[in-house]
Amino acid sequence: MNKTEIIELISIRTGFTKKKVEIIVNFFIDKIADEVQSGRDVEIRGFGTFFQTTQEKRKIKSPIAGKTIEVPAKNKIGFKASKVTEREIN
Repeated sequence: MNKTEIIELISIRTGFTKKKVEIIVNFFIDKIADEVQSGRDVEIRGFGTFFQTTQEKRKIKSPIAGKTIEVPAKNKIGFKASKVTEREIN
């Protein structure tokens, strides 16, 4: 399921227009990203927690040049499902 399908489903279930739902979904996603980027976890009880994690710098072999290059460290977003969510999918 992708974002467009989620928006359509919420629109059908709530009776809100797709445009209104799209605004809400985009705000929700942007707010989670902003909080995580600021170093704060976002916990949605019964669903899970979004958090910032760091991928350490590493060396890889370039398939094109055949040389070893260093990829710098970068921040990534992580997600840990709650026990409730894990039970629901198992």
